[in-house]
Amino acid sequence: MGKRSVAGQVTVFISLIMMCVFALFCVMLESARTAGARWYLQMAASSALDSVFSQYHRQLWDSYRLLFAEYPQDSQLEQEFADFLQPYLESNSWYPMELSGITAEDVIRAGDGQGRYLEQEILDYMAYGVWKLDFDEDTAAGLWDSVKEAAAVTDMAGHYRGHAKEALRLEKSLEAISESLNKQKELQQAGLRELRRYDGPGFRREAQKLVRELERIPGLVDTYAKRADQLAEGLAESRQGFEARSGDYTDAVRAALEQEIQEYESYAAEDGARRKEIEALREISNGLVSSVEALIEEAKEVEREIDEWESDDEDDEGPDLASLWSPVTRRFSRLEIASLSFSHGVKDKEKEGWLEKVEGIYQAGLLELVVPEGTDISDQTAVLTDAPSDGVSEGERTIGFLDHLLVDEYCGMYFRDFCKGIPDGETGSYAGPEKTVLQYEVEYLLGGRPSDRDNLSYVVHQLLAVREGLNLVHLMTDGEKRAEARNLAAAITGIAAATPLLLVTMFFILSVWALGESLMDIKGLLAGKKVPLIKGKEDWTLSLDQLLAFGRDGSAEGGGGEQGLSYLSWLKILLFVEDITRQEFRMMDLIQMNLMQEQTSFRMKHGVYQVRIRGELCGQHRFFSLFPVENLAGRREGSYPMEITVERAYQ
Repeated sequence: MGKRSVAGQVTVFISLIMMCVFALFCVMLESARTAGARWYLQMAASSALDSVFSQYHRQLWDSYRLLFAEYPQDSQLEQEFADFLQPYLESNSWYPMELSGITAEDVIRAGDGQGRYLEQEILDYMAYGVWKLDFDEDTAAGLWDSVKEAAAVTDMAGHYRGHAKEALRLEKSLEAISESLNKQKELQQAGLRELRRYDGPGFRREAQKLVRELERIPGLVDTYAKRADQLAEGLAESRQGFEARSGDYTDAVRAALEQEIQEYESYAAEDGARRKEIEALREISNGLVSSVEALIEEAKEVEREIDEWESDDEDDEGPDLASLWSPVTRRFSRLEIASLSFSHGVKDKEKEGWLEKVEGIYQAGLLELVVPEGTDISDQTAVLTDAPSDGVSEGERTIGFLDHLLVDEYCGMYFRDFCKGIPDGETGSYAGPEKTVLQYEVEYLLGGRPSDRDNLSYVVHQLLAVREGLNLVHLMTDGEKRAEARNLAAAITGIAAATPLLLVTMFFILSVWALGESLMDIKGLLAGKKVPLIKGKEDWTLSLDQLLAFGRDGSAEGGGGEQGLSYLSWLKILLFVEDITRQEFRMMDLIQMNLMQEQTSFRMKHGVYQVRIRGELCGQHRFFSLFPVENLAGRREGSYPMEITVERAYQ
């Protein structure tokens, strides 16, 4: 019986088929698992970074509604992320992974971008806030132009107010020359009276006085010439400054200012013509000195002749005095003492002095002048250690009108100002911390000084610059007030006709009037009252009589009323025209100083706004692995590299 053979081809074939089928099935499972692992890792990383960003600084949020996570070092941020990610990796799941490394990339902090990220946080918050802007977007551009024009007008008015005082001093120099000439005539008449009495010593005494008065003329002429030169040079420089800033003025204001400037230049031109007459007094004076001195010597000879007179005739009554003194008298009476052929001088020096005192009063102590009586000025100071604003560059970033208005509104809500610190002052909707290093925080945003007093002083001067310009524009367009100023100018100069001196004095009065009204405006604002941006006749509070009384007494009442803009609104106007980068870094200064009172290590530069994190991981296969290939590649058995990138920002 032969052997029976059993064929195994089918079994082998089926085994091979099943192995391929299972391999395909495992590959498909591993592929699905790998895709799931990546989705799982993405979810885990996103959740971990969300957890990191949930660690925002609580006090910063509570006090200022700003979201920043405090991480002084990138390594701390990486470690925090790894700690939140690790539980997801350690869970017993189909997605085994091991963390290899974490790298924080593109970490954006509060101080980066020249303040744009703090600004974005503010705008994001203000988008959901309840507030009312003092100005809408349509008027923002006009507001910018108005403030620029007001500042330019104030600057111009300050220069030409100084030129007006120079012109008045020049008139006083002419007056001094005229007084000297009049005195010379008086001395000449006094000398003639002595000659008519044949009093030689008396004549010589008056003649010597005349010589001394004549010798004063060159010095008086020099003083006049020096002041005239200073006025001419100053007017030329001011003209250049006016032309350089001509773009800051509207057409109407530019035309009005141009007219006033031309009056100054007309006065200087007129002075150039009369200067020849003044200069000629040098030679005239020198010639008269020689003539008078010669007459003094001649008088001495006459006296000597009289003293030496001898006569043998007992009936001789002595020398003929009339004949002896006649030549001296005749020549002395023929001396031609000069006189000025033009009108000059200041007639009412008292009122002119009161007007000049108004400017001197505010320059001597503006802060004490405008702060309401009984209100103490804060003496708090700050130590600007490691301040965010140190060394920051400005002017390289712009901001939209509406965005700037919103940032300024935020400043009014979360930072203190002077009126929030006075009894019955404006409280507004202040939402900032109760305890602050500085009391005048909005003022710090403008001034940047370490003390409340210095910041308030800076702001008051800035407000004065804006209000003075706006008030002067009103005066130049108000016919009634111009007429009042002209009448006062006529009283001061003694000139009724429209001469350059009268018109120069009138502009001087208008500029001082605008200054006085501005001082009253600011005093009213600091007392919690309101002042409109552009005044009408009904809003004007200071009369010319009150202005003169202000200069005489050195004190002024407060202005303002119930209509217009509050002190805080005026601060927002000043903020609106400030550089946004500087403003936002000073905001960071204040936030940092205030939070450092409880957390000394706090720094705004540590605040993280945005970050991108890259993670490197090692995944492990579950259903399929090319062990031989992996071993040859030097990799761990059943592992493969994975990488994840995740990014977050507070927005």
